[in-house]
Amino acid sequence: MKKRRVFKTIIFCSLLVFILLGGACLYYYKTHYITATLRAEKQTESARQLDMPECGWYQLYSYYLTPDTPLTASDMYYEKKDQDNKTYRLSLLEFNISSYITGKLDAAAKNNIKQVLDFFSETKSKVIVRFLYDWDGAGLDREPATIDTVKQHMAQVGKILTAYSDIIYTTQGIFVGSWAEMHSSKFLSDEEMTELALYFASVTGPDIYLAVRTPEQYQKIFKQLENHPEKYKEIDIAPEELKARLGLFNDGMLGSISDVGTYHAADTAKTTEEGMAIRQEALDFQDELCRNVPNGGETVNNNIFNDTDNAIADLAKMHVSYLNQKYDGAVIDKWRNSIYHKDGSVFDGMSTYDYITRHMGARFVIKDCSLSYRPFQKGKAEGKIQIENVGFSNLYHEKKVSLILASTVTDRTVTLLDSEENDSVLSPSQWDAGEVSELSFAFSPFDLSDGTYRLYLSLADPGTGESIPFANDSYEEAYSGYYLGEITIAR
Repeated sequence: MKKRRVFKTIIFCSLLVFILLGGACLYYYKTHYITATLRAEKQTESARQLDMPECGWYQLYSYYLTPDTPLTASDMYYEKKDQDNKTYRLSLLEFNISSYITGKLDAAAKNNIKQVLDFFSETKSKVIVRFLYDWDGAGLDREPATIDTVKQHMAQVGKILTAYSDIIYTTQGIFVGSWAEMHSSKFLSDEEMTELALYFASVTGPDIYLAVRTPEQYQKIFKQLENHPEKYKEIDIAPEELKARLGLFNDGMLGSISDVGTYHAADTAKTTEEGMAIRQEALDFQDELCRNVPNGGETVNNNIFNDTDNAIADLAKMHVSYLNQKYDGAVIDKWRNSIYHKDGSVFDGMSTYDYITRHMGARFVIKDCSLSYRPFQKGKAEGKIQIENVGFSNLYHEKKVSLILASTVTDRTVTLLDSEENDSVLSPSQWDAGEVSELSFAFSPFDLSDGTYRLYLSLADPGTGESIPFANDSYEEAYSGYYLGEITIAR
């Protein structure tokens, strides 16, 4: 009898243990077994024209500043769209200050500059700014007698530009030379050119880009700073900051083997092969430099270097983000009447002009999205988004990248990525032209309820909130983003 009770007790305890263990296992399974799967949307590249900020064709606006003379209402004009009904996103503002070569700018000149910048602040166009003393190719005769006067003007306008830095895409030149293109000037010795470039950087805000006319001038400036730092110690800016801000502009683009003297050694080469080697070296230099700083200008002279294939290859190599739409008319007309051909390209059969229009600046294409997660995995689900920059250049001003999940049942959204709150997010300025970049994201499936979620990627200007488009057909207005696919969470 006693043995029977013991046996029953053992059976009962064993059964209780089995039930408890089973319950524990079931509880563990219910609370720890979870799946997270992605059904990725197939992405299609679009050939449409994108309304991209800070790139493209620009219009030129010129202002002649004279003492005690305010600009009038008729001086404040702006063409919103070009002849093809495309919105201008850049404007070049030239301020001629030759009336002040003997002294400082007066109140009227400073107010006029502010008035113009105020006016353009109300447009969708960012501005490229150039100050100059000459419009007629007579720089030596029309610039100040001393470098101190040039520096005084730089200091005066520098304060104004800094206050409007949010609308400035870049500046061009260091005020001197014919058309301020840094030739035909008494201030272009290596020492004075370096002094002016460094000084202009020191009196403008740290987020304003500057530009010199040729790769050789750029190289001479930094060689001068490296070899003779003592000459510039009184200028309050480090060479490293100048290097982060100094780019190029080229108003002889594709005009000859030397880009009309931009790479002057190519013109004096003994053979065509030597000239082409010099050109290629200059292009290689720009390929590296202008991933980080802007480059653009004017194309000139109808010749083989601006034929379709040559033009597209070199504009991509130089990372060009902007060009003058009206100069040189002969080249622009040639591009309008030429056809781009590449088998399999969404741009095949498009005019060269339209192809170039669609590739100046950055042009991002979402290629694919993937997600990796194993049930019982303690870590997070990890995803990758592949983005190709098929444009000629990078972005140069920071943009906000966001990734959200939206529940298909409740419409509740969950933010997976916000580049303004997470410094580890790969910056869109690092989505290099001609390359595919990977944007990584991660989340814990346990933080989400069971169900299906739609995944959206968006890019925006943090200052204006303007949405920046991708060259894909998956945009959904309701979420201001591009649909990447559905993620299903199941326990």
